This record gives sequence, structure tokens and C-alpha cells, in this order.
Amino acid sequence: MVFGILTTGRPTLLPPSFDNAITGGTGEFDQARGQVHADTIGTGKGRCTIDLDR
Repeated sequence: MVFGILTTGRPTLLPPSFDNAITGGTGEFDQARGQVHADTIGTGKGRCTIDLDR
């Protein structure tokens, strides 16, 4: 699975947490479903929690 977060400039506030849907993939994960939750845990640092339903 590949995903990324893009920010521009030098934000004065850390980005908020967010959730995104997982609606497929490739190979073994072509029918994957679930969600990803991303948290900012510091300047330039984040944590992603991935929950797949197969």
C-alpha cells in the first residue's frame, strides 16, 4: 500500500488527524477494504494506523 501526505511551505500549526477509506489495492490486496487513520505526533513526524477488512 502506498499513500502520502503533501504539505507546502512551513505551516505554523501541525496538520490535524484525518481518516481515509481503503477501497482496493494490487496483487494480494486487490479486494482490500478498510480505513487508515493518520496522526501528527510532532513536527515532520506522523503515525498511520491501518485497519484492513479482508
